Amino acid sequence: MENGEGMTPERLERLVDRRVEKRLAELLDECASGRVPDAVREGVSRREAMAVAAGGVAGYGLSALIGQDGSGGGTIVGGDDENGEGDGASAADLQQALDESSLVRIAGEIDVSGETPIRVPQNTILCGDGVYRQALDVIGGDGLRADDEGPLVEVAGNDTQVVGLALVNTAGGGDAIRMTGYTGRVSHTDIYAGRYGIDCSPDERTTEPRLNFNRVLSTTGADGESVGVRIENMNDAKVINNIVAGFDTEIVVNQESAIVSLNHTYTHPASDSTVGIRIGAPAVRVVNNRIEGESSRAGIEITASERSIVSQNLVQVASGADGIRLDIGSELANSFLAYNQIEGFSSDEPAGTAVAAPGVEAFDRSVVGPNAARYFDAEGLTGVAEAAGVDGTPNADRYFTYQLVENTDDNTVWVKAREGMYRIA
Repeated sequence: MENGEGMTPERLERLVDRRVEKRLAELLDECASGRVPDAVREGVSRREAMAVAAGGVAGYGLSALIGQDGSGGGTIVGGDDENGEGDGASAADLQQALDESSLVRIAGEIDVSGETPIRVPQNTILCGDGVYRQALDVIGGDGLRADDEGPLVEVAGNDTQVVGLALVNTAGGGDAIRMTGYTGRVSHTDIYAGRYGIDCSPDERTTEPRLNFNRVLSTTGADGESVGVRIENMNDAKVINNIVAGFDTEIVVNQESAIVSLNHTYTHPASDSTVGIRIGAPAVRVVNNRIEGESSRAGIEITASERSIVSQNLVQVASGADGIRLDIGSELANSFLAYNQIEGFSSDEPAGTAVAAPGVEAFDRSVVGPNAARYFDAEGLTGVAEAAGVDGTPNADRYFTYQLVENTDDNTVWVKAREGMYRIA
């Protein structure tokens, strides 16, 4: 490799171009992708063609392969005529394009009311570049609109993708997206829905919905049983880097092995809500989220905690609500709730309990705390505790080495060492 000293941006660009061109020639000779030769003949850049040949990242470079005449193997549905007005593309036009092409871009806004759900078949990409301006009820750029009960778009089959669109369903029982296949992806979408924003609830068990970089909005709040992102009957969900706001409950996960991370949930544009994130399945990781707003019950609610991790979240709730609430019965098992920052709004109107655990009496290989809490009436759980009996020794099998344990019956403090439990206070 050449020495990097003296490497100008222009030289680096030429070097990359030569290597890309060489690899593209190899792919063309090997017929690695039927779409690549067509793309090159249409004048698509080498890098964009390479992205398609290599699988690429969903939504990046793909829409550039579609000319205004549908060139490059894709199909455009919608768009403006020479007067700047929509050409009257219908739901039937869109569905036909999806059934006939593996890559469809929407141009402009299409009202599909009465014709929903639009079904995106297996191995198909539906894309665009749209945003929803909720305060004005306007779609900017590309998107679909409906006022129908049920889903606006159904992401069906396997490896199906919806990228970059604005999707608006204003009906009270209306959903934006329902996912039913395996390994579907919804990313960079701008969503408004009256009931479910993204609903992962197939009739038969599937796996790995990937939801990232979406904005999911409603104005329903606590007036209805609405959910921004709902994971039902799908294992191994990835809910990462989304904004979810205005629903009764922003995110609900009821299947195990999910990751919920880097999301921001809040109440506006609704006036109130019930829960920010609710977890109703074991083996779920809730890490590094920002949960805030006017939740009346809790910022994070856990109803099935075994093998759960709740860590490094910023949780802010209104007066009377709990920060993290464990409605799990009498035992917390194999779980970690630590390093969260949990806050009420102010000392004048404190929230309820920072870590509330009504009914929890025993712990089995679990850690609670340290967590940072302020502006609450009560801290709640601040460490692992077991009612072992007055002057009794806590069961060593329930704890990790060097873990501190409080015996709540006699206020003694113990630590587990390698050879068993030792009282330290």
